[in-house]
Amino acid sequence: MFKGVHFAIQRGQYIKAAMDQIASFRPDGKSPAGVQAMIDQLHAAENAYQTSSTTLSIARGELREEVDLLHTACVQIFPIMKVRYRNDPGSLAAINRLPVDDRSIAETVARADAIAALWVQLPLLLGPPPLQFKPWDTMDLTTFNGMLSAAKARHDGFPAVDQQNEIASGHLHESLAALEDFNTAALITGRAQFEEGTPEREVIDAIPTVPGQSAPGKAVITSATSPAPGTVHLVFEADGATSFDVLQKGPGDLEFFIVANDLTENTYDASALPPGVYEFKVVGKNSVGSGPESDVVSVTVT
Repeated sequence: MFKGVHFAIQRGQYIKAAMDQIASFRPDGKSPAGVQAMIDQLHAAENAYQTSSTTLSIARGELREEVDLLHTACVQIFPIMKVRYRNDPGSLAAINRLPVDDRSIAETVARADAIAALWVQLPLLLGPPPLQFKPWDTMDLTTFNGMLSAAKARHDGFPAVDQQNEIASGHLHESLAALEDFNTAALITGRAQFEEGTPEREVIDAIPTVPGQSAPGKAVITSATSPAPGTVHLVFEADGATSFDVLQKGPGDLEFFIVANDLTENTYDASALPPGVYEFKVVGKNSVGSGPESDVVSVTVT
């Protein structure tokens, strides 16, 4: 799904860039800001779904852990209980009626419920003094009930987490479908509106229609200059890239940081930079992922 989301976002960014360049290109009557809002909405829906999926995975793991502990306790306690009450026909008959086949979470909880209910009713074991059944030193009825309660709490809370994930998935599909529908309509509109051979049509035809099959190659910065005081002009490329991120490290910076992301053109311009030596690197991206970073280039800004 995420590959489709990333490609839809990239196409939307290309279409918005075309709309910024061509004042008369307004598919579905939308403005560039309206297209950006659709892109932002899909970004937000994707992030919400990833968060809910992570929460669901954690909840599933915690539930499985609690139930596995409870299942192990049930398996261990059952034969010990039978041995301790082997000379008490009534208790032994009740023990033998306990469920022993618990292949699902609900069956494990039901098995533990039955053991806990019988445990309370078992007669005290003879000894000085008579004691309640305790299979081993660290396992008594209170401990077992605590494990049972923990598993029930995880089991009862899981549906709400699962439901939130389903809701987030639905929102993601809706946002993706809306942007894909607009992207398709925009391409049809642009090709119908502008004749082949016109500058406008060249911009429309540059919009990608097929997602990349592999991540881009290593980006290359082909030109890095400071054409005027306080400015930097970069030109770059990467095989298979449909967008670029530009990272900068200025005078006094300890590390690189992104100064431009998802650029659909292969140039970057900066202005009003304080004098000093600036380092840049570029990353090419497409719907599959990001390619290797370019080599670092330095530009002296006067």
